[in-house]
Amino acid sequence: MAVVTISRELGSCGDQVAELLCEQLGYCRVDKDMLLHIAQEAGVDTETILEKERDVTQRARLVSGEMTSLYRKQASAFEKKGALDDQTYEQVVRDTMERFAHEGNVIIVGRGGQMVLSGWSTALHVRLYAPPEVRVQRLMEREHLLQAEAEQRIAQSDEQKRQYIRHWHNNADWRNSKYYHLAIDTARFSLDTVAQMIVLAAQDIDQTR
Repeated sequence: MAVVTISRELGSCGDQVAELLCEQLGYCRVDKDMLLHIAQEAGVDTETILEKERDVTQRARLVSGEMTSLYRKQASAFEKKGALDDQTYEQVVRDTMERFAHEGNVIIVGRGGQMVLSGWSTALHVRLYAPPEVRVQRLMEREHLLQAEAEQRIAQSDEQKRQYIRHWHNNADWRNSKYYHLAIDTARFSLDTVAQMIVLAAQDIDQTR
């Protein structure tokens, strides 16, 4: 009943690896589904959650009062509940993620799973990365972008992830290896090999419990 959290850089093929893990382990992938659960728990629509996250990733610090002022201009998004403050968002993310973790056999992609479930004995925390030039090349090929566009997209994605983890987890550095059990360079190995490494580690967790 292990749970695998995946933190991935844009261009590290994290989504492909997650799909391979689901196939090989028979696990359920949780990403957009989690967003829907978070919205339901908070009593707001999905777009409100996305707006909350976008605001956090664009600024180093956020004051709940500012969020309240911002969203009062969009009252239609809060028909069920008032402004989605930091405390509410943080609590529903944690509750939702822990609910999935209790069920087990899940791959949780993104949203700081490695931080929220850091104390869980059944959790395997994985970071997927690749050298900048490889990430740029992959994004150029996948999205049909020019090099400058791909570089900009990657820089923006990295900054958003950095700000998200900093804001919600006490200035933590999302790339710090202490938050992960495995950190794998997806440019060094085939994606099948990367998936197999994670599969073996997840199976080992299950067998030792």
